[in-house]
Amino acid sequence: MDRRAVYGPRDGTVLSQQSQHRSDEILDGDIDEVLQAKRADGKFWKNLREQDLPIRVQQILHQIGFYGVYRCGRIQYDCHLITALVERWRSETHSFHFRVGEATITLQDVQIIWGLPIDGEPVSGTDLERTSVQWQEYCMQYIGFAPEEGELKGSRLQVKAIIHHILRVHITPDTPHLTVVQYARAVALLLLGGTMCPDSSGNLVSLLYLAKLEDIVAARNYSWGSAVLAFFIP
Repeated sequence: MDRRAVYGPRDGTVLSQQSQHRSDEILDGDIDEVLQAKRADGKFWKNLREQDLPIRVQQILHQIGFYGVYRCGRIQYDCHLITALVERWRSETHSFHFRVGEATITLQDVQIIWGLPIDGEPVSGTDLERTSVQWQEYCMQYIGFAPEEGELKGSRLQVKAIIHHILRVHITPDTPHLTVVQYARAVALLLLGGTMCPDSSGNLVSLLYLAKLEDIVAARNYSWGSAVLAFFIP
């Protein structure tokens, strides 16, 4: 008997991509490979363990709606569990297929875990055609520093460049409000690129998110929870 008739989908009309699915490799005996996640947030969270963010910055993160992500801290990944879940995820139905039935990630899950806003405007936009110099000027205006040209890759910025910047800046009660806001935007980018919507490169974050953070007051009007859910469910 064909093993795929036992371990694969009983009806191939719905799960039609079984031959390209990772679980099909199990039937060929390739069951020892454990997926490893690419992460770019290690140094950021390590620094936060040594010293919390300044209260003024925390207040702005709360205003944006990212405070829950900051309070949850660095999530410890169980790579074996993630591997098992990947083997049970089906893009045809956008759900995990377990022996007890189907399950999926919901918007309520994202809201409860991280407290992100789920109502409001969609987080969307288009990739802008800017030169490296224009991106450098943009970063200087909104996050307080101009990255080196080698730290930019199109509209994406190296996470380590942002980390190096925030480690150099010291926020005090006398720090100008503009500097505090720029610092908070930089931290928000790190949360987006390292935790909420991590880039597959493991070291880049899209500067397109920064357009939604230009106005700190209006930033909470975006449905960040919906954006995170859409990012994690292909």
